[in-house]
Amino acid sequence: MHSRHHPMRPSRGFTLVELIVTVSIVAILAAIALPSFREFNLRMAANTHANDLVGALNIARAEAVKRGRAVGVVANGGNWNDGWQIVVSKTVSGVLEPVPTSPGATAADCAGSIEDGMPMCLQHRGAIEDNFTLLSKAAGPAGVDDIVIFSPVGALRDATAFDFSLCRPVGMEDPAQSRRIHVATGGVIDARRDTSTAPAGTCN
Repeated sequence: MHSRHHPMRPSRGFTLVELIVTVSIVAILAAIALPSFREFNLRMAANTHANDLVGALNIARAEAVKRGRAVGVVANGGNWNDGWQIVVSKTVSGVLEPVPTSPGATAADCAGSIEDGMPMCLQHRGAIEDNFTLLSKAAGPAGVDDIVIFSPVGALRDATAFDFSLCRPVGMEDPAQSRRIHVATGGVIDARRDTSTAPAGTCN
């Protein structure tokens, strides 16, 4: 019985021209997709940073009502770009502070702020990442730009309104995709896109 031998077919790979065409197509698709991917990441980062700040403001407001004393969201070292902390008014020499004061700009300082076994610094948030910039503006003659204070009834204290503008990195400016965070007199917090008319800054 004779076995049949089939001639082996030579394997066919990519020709140089086919390889160049394939690489060119991949490069074109990558060039088209990269800006969209970068924009998607910027928008996600903007949402994350804005939600972190809104969350801190809501916690401060709720704690002010719960504890019956002023609670503030304070810029670390006076600079919102370095992050913030939630601070409760402490008792000093038997007198309650009219304005909550920061125990220090670091997370360790925050963790060490205790009164009668209760934490007086409720949250510490570090510097804003991704080269975003956080601008602030307090309305009213008694308001200051580096602290948002809530009274025991949950309303703003000292300022009549407070605004933040979360601006995108330099070179990627877009007021329409930046975030404005507004705290009304009654303490209601609102976040939205578009800083083109924001009191804290337009992010141009």
